[in-house]
Amino acid sequence: MASDLFGLLGLGLILLAWIPGLLETIKSGKPGMLKRFMVLYFLGSLSLGIYAWQLNAIPFVILNIMAAIVPLVHLYFFIKKHGLKSILTPSSEL
Repeated sequence: MASDLFGLLGLGLILLAWIPGLLETIKSGKPGMLKRFMVLYFLGSLSLGIYAWQLNAIPFVILNIMAAIVPLVHLYFFIKKHGLKSILTPSSEL
C-alpha cells in the first residue's frame, strides 16, 4: 500500500511538471519538440505503458499513457503548422 502512495505521488509530481510546457504548446500553437523526438517519445511511453500494465503497476500505466499523450499534442501542432505531408519528408526539424 505504501509503495502505491509513492507511485501516485511520483505520478502527480511528474504530471505537474509537464502541465506548464504542454499548456505553452497549446497556447502558442507551436510544437516544442523535434519531429523524431515526438515519435520516439510516443513509442517509448506506449511500450512502457504496456509493460506497466503487464506488471499491474497502475500508477506507471497512467504515467506512461499520459506520457504518450504529450508528444501527440506536439505532433498535432506540428501537423497544423507544417501539414500532414511534412511528417514523411525530411526537414531541419527532424
